Amino acid sequence: MDQNDAKGQSLCLIDAHCHVGWFADPVAVSRDAAKMGLGLLAATVTPREFVSLRDALGGEKNVALGAGLHPWWIRKAGDADALCELLPNARWVGEVGLDASARHAATWDAQLSAFERICDACARTSSPDAPKALSIHAVRAAGPALDVLDRTGAAASCRCVLHWFSGSSEELWRAVDLGCLFSLGERSLGTRRGREYARILPADRLLTETDLPEREGSPATAGDVASSLERTVSAIAAARGIPANEVRHLVTINSAALLAQSVHNPPAPSW
Repeated sequence: MDQNDAKGQSLCLIDAHCHVGWFADPVAVSRDAAKMGLGLLAATVTPREFVSLRDALGGEKNVALGAGLHPWWIRKAGDADALCELLPNARWVGEVGLDASARHAATWDAQLSAFERICDACARTSSPDAPKALSIHAVRAAGPALDVLDRTGAAASCRCVLHWFSGSSEELWRAVDLGCLFSLGERSLGTRRGREYARILPADRLLTETDLPEREGSPATAGDVASSLERTVSAIAAARGIPANEVRHLVTINSAALLAQSVHNPPAPSW
């Protein structure tokens, strides 16, 4: 996806983490989003979902489809096999990561093994001119996730985006030092911690997300995506004490850098 590809017009905002495959009609939502100037970084939760959407959405130039394996879908380390086979040819990767919440702690060892394999494969197959972009889930696991990104070299060779980051302040600054970006949505900004992180993060690390739809088969629309992104922009602006247009400009610039086909010649946003 290029910042100027959506039906010949510039993309106004990027949803850096959504689940296009969960909309009732993924193609229609993608095309409606393009008409609104919206770019979508579409996360998948299993390799099977990625493969099923790849052909359907391949012609939608405002959609970057991620090859993913969400930690909630991991039961054993071998569950990463299918995704690792796809990674050499995948520019966009996600949703991947770790979840140590009580509901998912039983699969922790399998999650950790799978995430390590995924990050290692990403680091080995990422191109210096067009680095892989990873959308990363880390619930009560920011430290271990950062350990894996650092240890495997994925933090250095890929563009790592922490989705809905909720780690400690110390973990936040460690992630910044590792070069991570942060995709913020209105739900994360509904918390005191989320608003504080939006206030203090370096401006060049900010991205917007929706995480929509909330459940598979949801009747949510592209209009819901646009509205959520605008509320997110407003919430970031309030947290940082700056105009919403300045936030919109910042996240557009940051999205352009994330989506650039070449790190040596990133596209300039068009207004």
